Amino acid sequence: MRILCAVDENSYSEYAIRETARLAINTWANVTILAVHHDTALMTRAAARDLDLVETLRRYRELFLTHFQESGSPYDTKRCGYELIMLANGVWEDLYLCRSSMKELKVRLRAGNMSKSILAEAKKDASDLIVLGCDHDKGCTWKHEAALPKKVVNGANCSALVVTARKKIKEILCCLDQESVSQETLEMVNQMVTIHKARLKIVGLSKGKELKPDVDKSMQFILDYYLAREITPSISIVDTSELESFLAQESEQALIALVMGKKSLLSKTLSKKKVDKLVEASRSSVLILR
Repeated sequence: MRILCAVDENSYSEYAIRETARLAINTWANVTILAVHHDTALMTRAAARDLDLVETLRRYRELFLTHFQESGSPYDTKRCGYELIMLANGVWEDLYLCRSSMKELKVRLRAGNMSKSILAEAKKDASDLIVLGCDHDKGCTWKHEAALPKKVVNGANCSALVVTARKKIKEILCCLDQESVSQETLEMVNQMVTIHKARLKIVGLSKGKELKPDVDKSMQFILDYYLAREITPSISIVDTSELESFLAQESEQALIALVMGKKSLLSKTLSKKKVDKLVEASRSSVLILR
């Protein structure tokens, strides 16, 4: 798994770093911490070294690493020691070797349009998940590009998690297209439930009061998947005509996870504008799964 954590100098980015670290503890993901400077004129090689943003990036790296025990961290670059190496048949030497880290932890700085740079980095790095925070008091904005979180969520080819610092997450509400849900999606929701020690609520979509037989079978598979992992979810069925108002009410308390496949019923029901509205108004975190 590859996680891209997009940050700036504001406090909400600290919460994004902490959420990324929680996920990395469970998944041993390769992680990139990325900041983007909005003024390309300042980004010569000499000027970049003097930016306050560079020190901010270094501080975030140290904050990320504090979540791992030194002896067990997959990002530890100081694993050195003696190892008996066979040089030839019947000949060994006890050599002092230093091993590189098992997983990548990269810290990068880009210049240019902020949202486009984040999306370009995610594509270049083949990221599975983008994590970022935002200022929820101002409608989920960033300082130098107000609409950045919404642009990243809707422009990304991979999953995206917008983190809020408002409250402890007690419930994960997963709204999914039960006809095409992948195991990777189920596992990501499992990780969110685990790291937050939260309840899980599965929401299936219907057009009318009854589910199709194949959809009903798929919902049973999803339930069995989580029961096998000692997670007992509650299950609700919501008509597509009522979904928007249902999510608006639930987002006051729960982390909202939306499974947005390209051809899914959920993607057809929730337009980009409706997803924008949810990200803006949510009082908790929003996870878009692709």
